Amino acid sequence: MSAAALALQEPYTGIAAYEAHAPAAPAVSEPMTAADIPQVIELLRAAPQAAYCEWEDERLLSGHLAHSSDLCRVIRAPAGRVVAALLAGSFGVRGSISHAVVDPGHRRLGLARVLAVDTLAAFRRRGVNRIFLAVLDGNEAATGLWTGVGFRPALGERTFECDL
Repeated sequence: MSAAALALQEPYTGIAAYEAHAPAAPAVSEPMTAADIPQVIELLRAAPQAAYCEWEDERLLSGHLAHSSDLCRVIRAPAGRVVAALLAGSFGVRGSISHAVVDPGHRRLGLARVLAVDTLAAFRRRGVNRIFLAVLDGNEAATGLWTGVGFRPALGERTFECDL
């Protein structure tokens, strides 16, 4: 049984519970909708490594989806609950990925990779030539994910930010 197939079975109670079930359909990401935003915010708040900022509220994210719903993606469990999400956007030929998060009970099953691959394909369809993202120091899982789909550290650069 593939890891992605395991990820979509509910409720998660450990790998042994998954092994007792028939394989589920592989994980599929979908464009995020405004109705998904409360669940996505809940996932982000529960994951310190996602570096969520409280000003990224429902109003802001709903506005962002108006022009980036193809780049913002979710994966749902069969019952419809969002278990993984990725937020991204583009400006001209450059794009950025701001958050990728997976529910703790569904991690290490390939869901973040599905989101990443599907989002990169959406960027390509838009003609985006370069994508930026930041990973918190010490987050080896994120580093492995992003280098595994083609990202590399930007040597000689630093990330600067300013909250307004």
